[in-house]
Amino acid sequence: MIGLGVGGTAVAVAAGSGYAARAMTLLAAGNPDQILQTLSNDLMSPYCPGRTIAACPSPQARQLEDHILDQAKSGQSREQIEQALVARFGNDIVGYAPQPVLLYGSALVGLLALVALVMAGRRWSRHSGVGSTATAGGSGTGSSAPTRAELDRLDDALDEVEGF
Repeated sequence: MIGLGVGGTAVAVAAGSGYAARAMTLLAAGNPDQILQTLSNDLMSPYCPGRTIAACPSPQARQLEDHILDQAKSGQSREQIEQALVARFGNDIVGYAPQPVLLYGSALVGLLALVALVMAGRRWSRHSGVGSTATAGGSGTGSSAPTRAELDRLDDALDEVEGF
């Protein structure tokens, strides 16, 4: 919910992110400093890839902020300033909006690859005997100690190998 605060300024009394975004837009409607703050935090810097104008340490970004503030003080709205910046720097300044087909498609491919790996691992473990709890001549618990006959066979096998 948006109400009027002291001096007729819009204030967010909201219980949701949609309300907060709308409140920021209303706050930025007439105040040049608010317009500068919202645009510099929302738009990507043409001088620092991957950063907003506010986060860019470049001197050109500070000049761009000064230009935005001058336009806001001259009476231009946030939308007018944003459209002028898009016309000047291109749509990249607005930011990257991933295509849902690519996002969901890559997630689906990853999930299918994971399922295939799990199935291959289970098939391999079944054929190689890994994970089998039954022992030859044992009780089938898998944690029982080897019998004397098994130890004798192991000793004989090791004696056959040269160097032992």
